[in-house]
Amino acid sequence: MPDYPRSPGGPESLLATRRALLLLSTVVRLGLLAVGLGLVLDRTRTLLSDVQLTWGERVVMGIAVVSYGGGFALAGWVADRLLKAAAELIGLMVDQAESSSRTVALLEQQVAPSLARVAVAVERMARDSGSGPDRPGDRGMAIALAGARQAIEEGKWDRADRLIKGVRRDFPGAPDADSLVEELADARGQAVAELRAKLDASRVVDDPDGVISFRDELTMHLRGEELRELDRQVVGWLMGLIQKRLRVGSVRPEVVGLADRVASSFGDTPEGASLRAALPTLRRSAGLCPRCARPYRGTEDACPICLRDASPRDVAGESVGPIEPEETP
Repeated sequence: MPDYPRSPGGPESLLATRRALLLLSTVVRLGLLAVGLGLVLDRTRTLLSDVQLTWGERVVMGIAVVSYGGGFALAGWVADRLLKAAAELIGLMVDQAESSSRTVALLEQQVAPSLARVAVAVERMARDSGSGPDRPGDRGMAIALAGARQAIEEGKWDRADRLIKGVRRDFPGAPDADSLVEELADARGQAVAELRAKLDASRVVDDPDGVISFRDELTMHLRGEELRELDRQVVGWLMGLIQKRLRVGSVRPEVVGLADRVASSFGDTPEGASLRAALPTLRRSAGLCPRCARPYRGTEDACPICLRDASPRDVAGESVGPIEPEETP
């Protein structure tokens, strides 16, 4: 895309004008106020020479102060607001110009290359099929296949799966539908292998956050017994790491945070359930509230915030329920 020449001033000139207007607004307001005070002093100079003012002279002086001083003060305030409004309008124009330039850059960097890849893929598929892209059905099939391949390249697995199913439904005779299924399976297999390698590397360096993050990403690809086996391995390693850190000394808040995350991510496993049951004790040992994990070292069952906001529940977490009135004999 051609690089059009920019104006000599550009946004920098507008921003400089905006700063000048903001500074000038204060100067104009104070200047008009000073002019008003000067006119008041000029009109009441003869009256101020007399120390003892009569009631009529005081009225004249008050009128002069209100008319000249108040009028110029009001004019200064109006001029100040107008100049500030003009400065803010210039700032808004600069922001809109920068937003437009960022939008154009985003279109050039993201949308245009994607459209170009789709167009190239459509042309290639139309050429390989031996039929020109004159029929609407052929064009639609080529676009759908190209979109599925692009989704596979970008790692958008669910979208690619939906597009492939749509191709099989709308174009039963599409020659590349089966190959797209194989491409999707190979790409997902490669992604799973990369995630497993990253997970193993995180285990080597004792990085539990990385282990949990990569496991969560693997849940998008693995199902059934394969996922359960992965969870058994990961949760076993995490439990061993937590126990090792607990044996070092006092319970630290970061260990409690790790236990909380493991209990949330692996709540359907026996280890996750046991961690969830032990969380209140771990939090209290680390100087945290057993319920919300805020810093708290009191003797109550929870911090004042939890006790204040708590609903009528017993210690085990079960609802107390409404209290039935006693029957009077």
